[in-house]
Amino acid sequence: MRVPSRILPPLAAMALAALVTACGAESDGSALTPPAESDLLVTTEPATGPVGQVDWMLTAEPVTLDPDLDSGNNEDTVTGNVCERLFQTQPDLSVEPHLATSVDRPDPTTIIYTLRDDVTFHDGSPMTADDVVWSLERHARDGGDESDEFEAVESIEATGEHEVTIRLSAPDALFDMRMAGNGGIVYNSRAVQAAGDDFGSPQSGDACSGPYEVTEWQAGSSLTITRYDEYWDDSVDGLAESVTFRWAEGSALVNALTSGDADAAFLSEPSAAAPLAESDTVSTYYGATTTSWQLFPTTKGAVVDPRIRTALSLAMDREGIAKAAFAGGAEPWRLPVGPGSWGYERETFDAAYDAVDVAPSSPSEDDIARAKDLVSEAGDPGTIVVGSDGTPVNTVIANAVRSAAQEIGLEVEITSMSEAQWGELFSSEEARQGVDLFITDWYLSKPDPIGMYDNLLSGSVNNYIGFADPEYDEVVNQAIGEYDEATRAELAVRAQEIWMDNMLTIPLVMAPNTLVLSKELTGVPVAVAYLSYPWAADLGKS
Repeated sequence: MRVPSRILPPLAAMALAALVTACGAESDGSALTPPAESDLLVTTEPATGPVGQVDWMLTAEPVTLDPDLDSGNNEDTVTGNVCERLFQTQPDLSVEPHLATSVDRPDPTTIIYTLRDDVTFHDGSPMTADDVVWSLERHARDGGDESDEFEAVESIEATGEHEVTIRLSAPDALFDMRMAGNGGIVYNSRAVQAAGDDFGSPQSGDACSGPYEVTEWQAGSSLTITRYDEYWDDSVDGLAESVTFRWAEGSALVNALTSGDADAAFLSEPSAAAPLAESDTVSTYYGATTTSWQLFPTTKGAVVDPRIRTALSLAMDREGIAKAAFAGGAEPWRLPVGPGSWGYERETFDAAYDAVDVAPSSPSEDDIARAKDLVSEAGDPGTIVVGSDGTPVNTVIANAVRSAAQEIGLEVEITSMSEAQWGELFSSEEARQGVDLFITDWYLSKPDPIGMYDNLLSGSVNNYIGFADPEYDEVVNQAIGEYDEATRAELAVRAQEIWMDNMLTIPLVMAPNTLVLSKELTGVPVAVAYLSYPWAADLGKS
């Protein structure tokens, strides 16, 4: 599914300048250099021993720990340690069976999962096939945040004491990957039902089976997870005794890390880490991401014509955005997916990336001329309204959109939204009324670009622009059902071509996943896999 990455909470634009100044940048904001892909890490060095309590920073308090209601970086940083899935994403972004021990596919539309028989929830009760069925059906219900992962599912049933059978309307080669995301979480159904509407709130337990359990949530202050000593998997050491999460805004987050009040933080982009580059107390690590920052168009707005969207893409100064919004630590990017999504047939995807010619790092005179021609062909669309959540990153990007538009004869109005209003854009067509473009990153929970491209299938809940193209639907659906990776990669590239020909979103930059960690600690993954992997179990002394 889509997970919007909440990186920095709302700040004035001057806060970004303060971050840049603090790390000795020149006036262009180029405080960092984006790491080469060869320098991106999978994980930090293995720990040498256990640790007691660790203080971890989030950028905002979790909204809920029920991912069927809402989820993002802050929520998943916690639940990755607490809740378990049928499959598990590894630090290198590969996917392996977890609560399911094996999978059998007797025909292209039938999936049979054999389940572990030794899993217990945090109340000591055993995980049953009925719990799995109940959990998946809950994830799949209409309106749920994970429902898009189940669009091809016709039925889910327990077909044995430790067996669940899923029947699909069409083959789905990505289904195991879907079960490594939040759509694959297995709950103690009795505990969730007992909690009722309070489930996921500070008043309820977690109803999960992971190596850590939620032991205290003081709303507005802190949230603590503690090693569950009766965890069913004896091979997992659970090196950190407990992790207490607190949250802070930009400079306060930096101060907590530099002063020693906090030990670590995961950041979805590097600019917030720039002031920490010379710190004596923490180290900064960069890892692979599936994320790309981009502009999402909405239905029937001023950018409904793909020629207008393509013109804007040609005029965008991505290099300038990388410097000003990300302290130089991001990379101009041509696609709606980050390179962490290329989990197979990498040469094919690299070549297809290089072939994209409508998303320049910095627009040339020819790019601007081409953009102006497209605007002339399409006609004046009227004022383009860009929605921003008011964070420094979004503020810089919104102003870059306005500058690009002015360069090619278009008019842009920026509307700043509260965090709640911004979040509604992803679930409410009514909230998107009056907004033509909005700025976001888009995290994929699976190492396959089709996990992005299937969001624009006709009728998809995430198809905000109302795009409908029979060829695109056919290509993407073929890719979803294709188990041969070479063939699936070719289909994914064709889907990419149609996406970019229609400029279904406007890609901007790619920022590596960023980990800031006390020099006394190590062991955790650096790649974006931490959002669904129990990283606290690997966290220990350096």
